[in-house]
Amino acid sequence: MLPALALLAPLSLLTPAARADEGMWLPEQLPDHADRLAELGLQLPVSQVADPMAAPLGAIVSLGFCSASFVSPQGLMLTNHHCVGGYLQVNSSAANNRARDGHLAADRAGELSAGPGARVTIVEQITDVTDQVVGRIGKGTPDRKRQAKVEQARKALVAACEAKPDRRCHVASYFGGAQYRLISAREIKDIRIVYAPPESVGSYGGEVDNWMWPRHSGDFAVLRAYVAPDGSSAEYSPDNVPYQPPHWLQVDPTGAQEGEMVWVAGFPGHTNRYALASQVAWTRDVYYPWAIGLADAALAILAEESAASPEAAARLASPIDMIANGRKNNQGMLDNFRTSGVVERMQAREGQLRAWVAGDPARQRQLGPALAELDTIVARDQATWQAQNVVGRLTRYSDLLWVATTAVRLAEERKKPDLQRDEGYQARDEDRIRARFERLERSLWLPSDRRLLQLMLEQAQALPADQRVASLDAWLAEQGGVGPALDRLFAAPALADTAQRLALLDQDAAALAASADPWLGLARAIEQWAAPQRLRDKERAGAWLRLAPLWMQAVQGARPGSVYPDANGSLRVTFGRVEGYSPRDGVWHLPHTTVAGMAAKAGDSPFDAPERLLQAAPRAPRSRWADPALGDVPVDFLATLDTTGGNSGSATLNAQGQLVGLIFDGNYEAMSADWLFDDALTRSIHVDVRYLLWTLEEVEQAGWLVEELGQAPR
Repeated sequence: MLPALALLAPLSLLTPAARADEGMWLPEQLPDHADRLAELGLQLPVSQVADPMAAPLGAIVSLGFCSASFVSPQGLMLTNHHCVGGYLQVNSSAANNRARDGHLAADRAGELSAGPGARVTIVEQITDVTDQVVGRIGKGTPDRKRQAKVEQARKALVAACEAKPDRRCHVASYFGGAQYRLISAREIKDIRIVYAPPESVGSYGGEVDNWMWPRHSGDFAVLRAYVAPDGSSAEYSPDNVPYQPPHWLQVDPTGAQEGEMVWVAGFPGHTNRYALASQVAWTRDVYYPWAIGLADAALAILAEESAASPEAAARLASPIDMIANGRKNNQGMLDNFRTSGVVERMQAREGQLRAWVAGDPARQRQLGPALAELDTIVARDQATWQAQNVVGRLTRYSDLLWVATTAVRLAEERKKPDLQRDEGYQARDEDRIRARFERLERSLWLPSDRRLLQLMLEQAQALPADQRVASLDAWLAEQGGVGPALDRLFAAPALADTAQRLALLDQDAAALAASADPWLGLARAIEQWAAPQRLRDKERAGAWLRLAPLWMQAVQGARPGSVYPDANGSLRVTFGRVEGYSPRDGVWHLPHTTVAGMAAKAGDSPFDAPERLLQAAPRAPRSRWADPALGDVPVDFLATLDTTGGNSGSATLNAQGQLVGLIFDGNYEAMSADWLFDDALTRSIHVDVRYLLWTLEEVEQAGWLVEELGQAPR
């Protein structure tokens, strides 16, 4: 089920004309900002920067959850260390914990497969398909039928697009469904790890420093894309060869200087910049406190299990990082909401828009009912949020329950023609589901799976009476309660075996329904509740499709100017300068940190820098990668760019379009920028490319990689 925050996605329409460096812009919108780009110092033609298929945007790629970029003609890619945690976990064990110790390939033969399901997509074409999706839907179309028509149109467009080999396509919605674009991408299926530093470099400072400044993280990793000898996309094979991209970025070894223009191109995931004020207040007062408490409970379990054995530590590193990062994000949001007046500012802005609508009888007739209906829908969503979130985390926190519910759902969807199946369960999705089933071989840890499932079942038992999941309650009662149910589920779980997990994907719905496996019984109980819930969700989605374009009209009328859509995982560009900030009275944060600052922090975990790094640190000021103005090798830097999750790993470019760093984080004081951008406080945090080059050359002795990054040997 959708998490509570996903309910906010359609309300991305109260966007004012952007101020200063605010805005995650579509590439084609950049000509509207030619004056600002010229003021910043852009030295490329704006028409070139606005072309996703030309350099440098043509070198920007997606990992599906992070961004990356090609940096050599032999398919070498740069991204963040925290983006490859899952890849490292697949290659980790108690004997060789690469999630902790990292990996450096001595040559091409030593490059490790990122595992089944690892993918890189390269955008090759973006087409406006608004008319094909919504152009023929009448105003009086019922909401459920409206949603079905839009969904069918999108699926048909994707199916036609993916008829070409090696393509992965999707239809993205913008401005609440007022516009749609078909994005066609080349998909590469063989991704390999070339270099990832130890966790004590890539995540230096851990959760203590996460989202904080000053920062000293070497959050970088080097990957390579491979294809079949004939150039086609292929799963991992020793016979595959490096992919040769049509575009790759040049690395600027002088890095980013204070005051210099920088810009980022990547695939930001999701923002809620202009949600209704009632949604923002509810998120502050209800959702964040609940999510933080639940994350604390889950992290306590995972920490105890991770400490139990080296094998557990290797398997649980990635989920610990993921939950801990989300927890700190939620806490930062909550702190920002309380200190920066986000709710009050959004209430004031919404009040202006409502007054603009009410100030004209024609506008009131056209838009007033839509606003009232949105208020009603939001109130209804908030009244039923707990059940949706608890069930959603049931199937996310327990790997084996996710397997079982996925198998049951997929079998039901297979009864339908492919274009009538729900998204995520079509034939095009089955190889990814299979790959996730396979990857559990290296990440499943039964003791923590049991304890996390217990945590969530107890949450389900504590739901208010009007939100109880009756079918789940009935199943638990049949087992004799939570304790006996867990004993039965974990006595000898067949789904812990990879072959038996994969065998589920070959069974039809009748076979799964007849199975006595308790995991499938629990999955069926959850599906009994979830199936009608999905129908209600589709009805509601149809209402958003009807109402959101009306809001877009209000925005364009009330606040004319260049409007950017909320982040939705599609290619965006944001621009600004390298610049510090003042988090509070009397304090100014400089925009760079250095190797000396990193070494000064060294000590106990999470500041347990590797000895070889600390031994090299005193020589850094004499390195060819040192910044004369700083007298040292820079580690991280700040910029005024507007970014969010999904931008991680995005290339940070200079005015010439050369790579000077990689974005990996934002600052704690402005984490609420996902809701409201703050010119004075919002900063993005980047790792300087000179720290990568210095680490490769001076710490890891990997001169061959430095040369492939376009730097002459020393």
